[in-house]
Order: sequence, then structure tokens, then C-alpha cells
Amino acid sequence: MNERLKILKLLEDGKINSDEAARLLEALSQSDIKHKKGRHRIWASIETIPEVIATAISTSFKHPGSKEVLQFPRKKKIEFKGISGDVDIIGNSTDTIEIEKDGFVRIKEKNDTLEIKAVSGDIKITAPESTDFEIKGISGDMNIFNTKGRIEIASVSGDIKGTELSGSLTGDLVSGDIDLDYIRIDEIRLKVKTADIVLRLNKKIEAEIELETKHGEITCEFELKEEEKKGNWLKGIINKPKAKIEIKNEHGDISIKTRR
Repeated sequence: MNERLKILKLLEDGKINSDEAARLLEALSQSDIKHKKGRHRIWASIETIPEVIATAISTSFKHPGSKEVLQFPRKKKIEFKGISGDVDIIGNSTDTIEIEKDGFVRIKEKNDTLEIKAVSGDIKITAPESTDFEIKGISGDMNIFNTKGRIEIASVSGDIKGTELSGSLTGDLVSGDIDLDYIRIDEIRLKVKTADIVLRLNKKIEAEIELETKHGEITCEFELKEEEKKGNWLKGIINKPKAKIEIKNEHGDISIKTRR
């Protein structure tokens, strides 16, 4: 078993987390480069980590995990941790959770939580629409449809698209564009390093918004009450101050649009 495979195996077994795996793979890469070229290379930013990990996975695992469909009883929360691969989340009115996976995935039931750890491969999760999600990953795109619970996302890269959503969303993201379509909102809080963000809202939504981008533009199709605007910062109220929408973006545009 080569060193990269050992690291990914430790991750799959839950003995290290995604951040620890990334650091180990980085150190291994630097060690290889030093051996071959006699010098170290310092990575410019964390955004290069997904490519390295994806390369390690593709070279280490010659035979991907088999495609499989698994079913579990309803849970209050689903925790997903992944390194490489796309994730689809679909809410429905059933009382079961269905997981379609085609890579290296480990699933564990823990009280009222379903824990999913994916080293590689795409995964599709179909669950009751009220299920809460906690998602942590390194790379891969996400598609979310018809959820009504609380969603927490911490990801390094990958686009996020949400359709017919309700409930709340919090995210701490590095890169990847975001397009969210909301029928009803409890709370949205996003902190993003590099992304174009589009938020599509029901015309009847009641919310207080506060938007900021250091390097980008802010546009809003709603007529705001108590509007305050200064440079790349906008604050105001859509209809009534019931929900809270707070978005901070370092590089990229923020657009608030009416839902079609």
C-alpha cells in the first residue's frame, strides 16, 4: 500500500479528518518534490489542495467502489464529509433516506444522525424534506432541491445550486459560485472568499438583508425599506424584518433577485 493510499484509508476509517488528510497529502507531495528536485515547493493557497487530493485518489484507487443504493429510516440530521465528488440532495415526503453512491463511502447510524463519509465518487441523498444537513468537503459541486430544514456547509471549492428551498442556510466557503432559489427563509448567513452569488427570493418574503463584497458589485431587484448603501455594502428590509440574510463576499458579485 503506497503512502497516499494509507492516508486515504485512515480518512475512510475515521482516524483522521479531511483537514488532517489534506495536510498529510501536502507534506507527502512536498517530500516527493524535494526528493526529485532537491527543493521544497510552498503551496500558494489552500485552493490547490482539492487538485492534489483528486490526483491522489485517481492514482491510488485503481478500482472505484461499486455502485450501490442503500436505505435507512428517517433521521433528524445527516452529516456528510467528503473529499472528492459531487453531491445531490433531494427532499421528499417519505419517511426513509435513500443513498445512491458509486465511490468509497462509509455510512454509520448514530442515534438520530446518519453519518456519511465519502473519500471519492458522486453521491445522491434523498431524504425527508425537513431533515437537517451538515456538509463538510474539499471539492465537488452540490445540487440541493426541496429541503426545508437547516443546512450548514463548510467547503473549500465547488459550485452550489439550490432550488425550491425553505428553512435556513449557513456557509463558510472558499470558492465556487452559488445560486439559491428560496420559497421561504428562516436565516441565511454566508461568508465566501471567491464566488458570484445569486439569491432568488419569493416576492412575499420578509427579511432584513445586509450584503457586503470587497471586490464586486451588489444588485437588488427588491425595493428596500430603510435602505442604507455605502460603496460595496447594502442594508435594508424586504417587506418586514422577519428573517435575516447576511452575505459577506471578498471577491465576486452579489445579486438578490425576485423568484420567477
